Amino acid sequence: MPPHDPFSLDGRIALVTGGGRGLGRVMALGLARRGANVALVDVDLPSATAVADQVEALGVKGVAIEGDVTSEADAARCVATVVEAWGTLDVLLNNAGIAIQVPAEETPLDEFKRVYDIDVNGTFNFARAAFAPMARQRRGTIVNVASTAAIVTPVPQPQVAYNSAKAAVVMMTKSLAVEWAEHGIRVNAIAPGYMLTPPLEKMIRADPARYEFWKSGVPMRRVGRPEELEGAVVFLASDASSYVTGHVLVVDGGYTCV
Repeated sequence: MPPHDPFSLDGRIALVTGGGRGLGRVMALGLARRGANVALVDVDLPSATAVADQVEALGVKGVAIEGDVTSEADAARCVATVVEAWGTLDVLLNNAGIAIQVPAEETPLDEFKRVYDIDVNGTFNFARAAFAPMARQRRGTIVNVASTAAIVTPVPQPQVAYNSAKAAVVMMTKSLAVEWAEHGIRVNAIAPGYMLTPPLEKMIRADPARYEFWKSGVPMRRVGRPEELEGAVVFLASDASSYVTGHVLVVDGGYTCV
C-alpha cells in the first residue's frame, strides 16, 4: 500500500473565483496538479474556459462558469452548478479581487465601494454559498486571498480602499473560522506580497525605479513568482493543514518582517 500523502487532493472538488487569469489561474492549476477537479468562476468566460481546458489536460475535471462575485444569486448558482454536476464542494478558493491606486482624498466613494463589493462582499457571497454543501458533509476548506497590504501599508502606492478591504478579508477569515469550526469547515487565508503578475511586469517596464524600491524592502531582494503560491494553497486546501483554521499564511519573502 502506498504511503498516505496528506497533500493529496485526489477526487476533491474545488471552486476558484477569478480563476480565468493571473494568480487565480496559477493556483487553480496547482490544485489540479494535486488531483482536484476544479471549477473556474470568472466574469470573463472565455478566459475561464481556457484555464478549464488546461485543468483537464492535467487529467482531472475542469469546468468554466460565468459569474459575478458581487451577486448573491450568481454565487448561489455557481456553487449549485458545481454540486449538481460533481456531487459536492470540498475546497473554495476566494481569489477574485481588484485594486485602485488613487490618493485617499481623491477617491470617489463609488470606486471605494466597488473595491469592497468585489474584494469583501464577493468573498462573503461565495463563502456563504459554500457553507451548506460543506456543512452537510461536515468537511470543507475555504481559502481566502488577502494581501500583505492587510498587515502593513505598502508605499508609495496610495490604495486605501484595497488595503482596508483586504484587512476586512483577514478578519472575515478569522470570524468564519470560529463560527464554522463546529461544522467541520476550516477557513484560512493567504497574504501574498509582491508577485510577478502581468500588471506588475507592465509597471516594471514603465517605472523601473519603483520596482527597485519595492525590491529593496523585501529581505529576499526579489518579488515572488506566482507559482510560489501553489504550495501555500495546496497546504491549506489539503489534509496537511487539518488542524489549521483562522490562520493567515504570509507569502512575501519577508516583506512584513521589516
